[in-house]
Amino acid sequence: MAMIFVGGSRDIFELPEPVIARIGAMIAAEHGVLVGDAPGAEAEAQSLLAGYGYEHVGVFHAGSEPPNNLGDWAVYHRPAPGGAHGYAFHAEKDREMAWRADYGLMV
Repeated sequence: MAMIFVGGSRDIFELPEPVIARIGAMIAAEHGVLVGDAPGAEAEAQSLLAGYGYEHVGVFHAGSEPPNNLGDWAVYHRPAPGGAHGYAFHAEKDREMAWRADYGLMV
């Protein structure tokens, strides 16, 4: 089982069909999925994974609690640097997911 990091733009609110198919293939192969808690692509990926009832998911968050954990999965806190906002707020958790993953899928 590979570990796959799924992330992407906060401006995406509908996953493209090829991404949906790729996530479906991850589920079929029973790969582990690491996903962030940000709105947009990450929340949409979470929604898809939760809709399948997929359990092999870990959610990384930078804030005190993840605003999105749609499947009630295990959470991993990776705090943002003090005063960070926007991209910088999420960058540290993204680096951690990339470090732990074997592969990545960015949307």
